Amino acid sequence: MENLLNCENKESLKFLLTYPLFDQNTFDDRMEELLSLGINSVFSFGKVQLHKICILGKGSVGLAILVKYRNKYFVLKMRRTDANRVNMYDEVLSQSLANTMGIGPFLVDFSENFILMEFVKGFNIVDWYNSKDTTYEKILKCTSSILQQCFLLDSIKLDHGQLNRLDRHIIISKDGRPTILDFETSSTKRRASNVTSVSQSFFLHGPIYDRLRDSINNDRKQVIKRIKDYKKDLNHEKFEKILKLLKF
Repeated sequence: MENLLNCENKESLKFLLTYPLFDQNTFDDRMEELLSLGINSVFSFGKVQLHKICILGKGSVGLAILVKYRNKYFVLKMRRTDANRVNMYDEVLSQSLANTMGIGPFLVDFSENFILMEFVKGFNIVDWYNSKDTTYEKILKCTSSILQQCFLLDSIKLDHGQLNRLDRHIIISKDGRPTILDFETSSTKRRASNVTSVSQSFFLHGPIYDRLRDSINNDRKQVIKRIKDYKKDLNHEKFEKILKLLKF
């Protein structure tokens, strides 16, 4: 992998650090900010391509890129210059709160425009669920783990905000461990709906439901009732009834 920090031609780095519109002063400031975090390598790596540069992810707020810090690989999320916020501090607070429950990539460091975090290797959740190597036993265990993580987020009143799109915000490790990603729209100021959001994808519709169909109680009226009952109170007893929809 090419280290963009060591390249004589800085055009790729300029493009990333000031995306989507280059400005020399912004680039100079962000280079100084980047180096202050102790990052010594920035790589073109990942499945998302911006021009000729490969990155790990792209959203409306930031870009996720692979970096090296203290001789280990990490993910650096950098704020886009056209983002709808002036810094990354709210996202840092949300991710830190999730980390206290053992949820999400571990936060390493941060600054005004950057968040440095654990690099979690994994597969797209839809691809993993549909893989021939993924047994129903693994699927049930993974689904239960995701639901329990979502209940923990509900219990601390942190709403992720985007868990209606599981394919973009959950990855699964080779051994079947799920990780919830991307807390950029998370908030404690609105009612948490993490369990209800993922439950609809698991038990009512979509590609994951299609894979789970034979492993759940698919009485649709009963499923909807349990989700609605939980939504009213967000308590553990009603959450357990949702978990029991899975046929272990």
